Amino acid sequence: MIESGTRQPSIELSRLSRLHHILTVLGLTLVLGACEGGSGQSGGAFSFLSVDGFFLTQGQITSSIPSSSSQVTTTNACVILRNNAKNPTITTPNALDNITVRSYTLTVNGRTFTIGTAVLVPAGTVSMGNVSGNTATFAVVVVPAGAKGLTGTAALAEFRFNGRDGRGESVEAEGALTVLFTGEADQAPSCAGATTTPPPTTTPPATTP
Repeated sequence: MIESGTRQPSIELSRLSRLHHILTVLGLTLVLGACEGGSGQSGGAFSFLSVDGFFLTQGQITSSIPSSSSQVTTTNACVILRNNAKNPTITTPNALDNITVRSYTLTVNGRTFTIGTAVLVPAGTVSMGNVSGNTATFAVVVVPAGAKGLTGTAALAEFRFNGRDGRGESVEAEGALTVLFTGEADQAPSCAGATTTPPPTTTPPATTP
């Protein structure tokens, strides 16, 4: 016990400082690890969605993409969604297990956009215990025009995909992608099975009372 009026040894202060630094870095690492790529899923359906990843070039999944800082252009990317059976003993998926993604919510640079779409993520087929044909690849808006950051900055684009299975049960999945604002022009991604989407509807950011 340290007597009142005495000073704690400097070595103890140094250890506490290092411990605080380690815990802070660990916490940030866990947060970023949970956000990048695909993450949480939810819903009451027999199947659930997961995000395999995002890309600009086929076969090259990435956790970050470049974006121009021009406020008159839109930055897009490709996403791969996967339909997964909750019950692994089911060997014959049917049309009721198919999932249709009807919209996705994008949050980037403090703004939220709801973007309608219509993408079928099939349940696929099972052969020798292996599932195939249960993914869908399509284009998503990563940063709408007017929501770009300044050149040299970065932002996290967070996605929530919303859909329903053939039984009408709701299905959701989440994913995220880091956007690096550069002085270069936006790259047009090539997405197999890409769908066109209506212009995004902006939801004003929540305000603190």
